[in-house]
Amino acid sequence: MVNDPPLFQVAGRPVVRLSMDQAPILQRLLERCGDHYEMVEGHRAGPDAAISELTDGPAERVPHDLFCLGILDGDDVLAGAIGALRNHRRTNQWYLGLMLIEPTARSKGLGAAAYREFERWIAAQGADSILLAVVEANIRAGHFWQSQGFGWPRSYPERTIGLRRHILIEYEKDLRPGR
Repeated sequence: MVNDPPLFQVAGRPVVRLSMDQAPILQRLLERCGDHYEMVEGHRAGPDAAISELTDGPAERVPHDLFCLGILDGDDVLAGAIGALRNHRRTNQWYLGLMLIEPTARSKGLGAAAYREFERWIAAQGADSILLAVVEANIRAGHFWQSQGFGWPRSYPERTIGLRRHILIEYEKDLRPGR
């Protein structure tokens, strides 16, 4: 059960920062989002995927700059998750490493609403830009992020992620007013 006060709301659902205590509910979401893992890594989410999402980041910045947020859909169920790193390459720049929406809730506006509220939340904390990367094969994700105002794409040389090889496309969005 998640008892922490929500950081913000998405479509009436509270969004909380997840801790190791909530790893089981995050793990269940990651397992339901097997299509994401299949596309990106070539296999389903492993048994320790939630632990990785909650702890993987630069050692000197975990846990204070690593955020794993859960979009609650009941006491022990997540409708989605957002993983991000604050002060990515420089102060006030965030990196959105993961945004997953429960498969039955996709294509209904929850992802766009979740991103908008997340952006508002980080902007209120002083964020001035946000970066994210999409595997080139995930054309839908590229279109989605462009529809959210991301631009300045850069590609990176092919690399191995799990069992697959991908070219990564990095997108950036300037969050400063008037830019």
